[in-house]
Amino acid sequence: MDHAAQVDLARRLLVRVKNEPGSAATEKPRTALISRSRYLSHAFFLAERQRVFTTTPQIVAHASDLAQPGACLTADVAGVSLLLTRAADGQVRAFRNACRHRGTELVSGAAPCSKKAIVCPYHGWTYDLAGRRIGAPHLPVFAGEDRDRDALVPAFAELHHGLVWASLAPFDARVHLGALDEEIAAVELSAWKVHKRSLHDVHGNWKLVVDAFLDGYHIRHLHRETVYRFFFDAQSEAERVGMHIRAATARRTLGDAHENDLTAQNLRALVTPSYVVFPNTVFILHPDYTSVIRLEPIAANRTRFSHTMLVPSTTAEDQRAHFDKSFALIDEGVFVREDLAIVEAMQRGMESSADDTLLFGELEIAAKWFHESIDALVG
Repeated sequence: MDHAAQVDLARRLLVRVKNEPGSAATEKPRTALISRSRYLSHAFFLAERQRVFTTTPQIVAHASDLAQPGACLTADVAGVSLLLTRAADGQVRAFRNACRHRGTELVSGAAPCSKKAIVCPYHGWTYDLAGRRIGAPHLPVFAGEDRDRDALVPAFAELHHGLVWASLAPFDARVHLGALDEEIAAVELSAWKVHKRSLHDVHGNWKLVVDAFLDGYHIRHLHRETVYRFFFDAQSEAERVGMHIRAATARRTLGDAHENDLTAQNLRALVTPSYVVFPNTVFILHPDYTSVIRLEPIAANRTRFSHTMLVPSTTAEDQRAHFDKSFALIDEGVFVREDLAIVEAMQRGMESSADDTLLFGELEIAAKWFHESIDALVG
């Protein structure tokens, strides 16, 4: 079930498709100049890490990844590896992914795992899934100096709307989402399951990826061989929701629709709703599945791009081939060969550009709002 705010965006798109093809309908100002240095500067990257990623909660997994006691996974937040677990009491917790003895990484890899206890691979210090140390070889050799190292260093985690959130600072996911909270709830992600996921290393700034997903201007040219056949050219609507952004892109089926067709039940057949949940998550609500994209800044010119495909939890085994084909189209075809490839081309181009600013037109103006949210924290 999609939210009434998305239905309203679809209604605006319907008016434009029927009466004003090719026009944009975003708030003024219609254009923006954004400094090239924001994508190149190491100092700006460090400021973002400290003032944006250290202080805001981030979506790191789907709730099904930590569904049962014993489940665990790792996630990087602001350059810090976190270990997330679900203990026997059912609570989801987050810890620094480092042994209290010599700082060794406890769990490697990003894939969900299942463990009865967390054992350090170096000297065998052992912790339960609530983070308490439950064993260590030859403890007397530490002469009591280990007494304040009897538990993992905690971070912060929360389950909210079928998603796992984590942060280095205390947070409330509902407060962070603000007015967007009930819309994310309406998507009912807890009723979905992970079908496939991928991880890609991108040689480009993380903000370029967000800019791309807020840009309705490139569909006809960049995606001509893949998904353009499903969409109108340059027909997108977006609006701010606090620091977040909701958007919708008109599918060609909208051209044959009438206003009474715009219901929450069949909206995704007519438009593709999307959200940028600040700072680094993008939701794309395809007709029968949902893409969740998480961006992890590694350096000013490097980003780790993770894509999780969620399908209805009622999906039968005989539907797997259909979703496998959809995943191959969107992940390998659209995201990797087109979106991420152009992000890397932009990064290379900016390093040799003579322009100090990038020009955004009215079909790309939502990127300006995103950068303003960053500036509100970075200063």
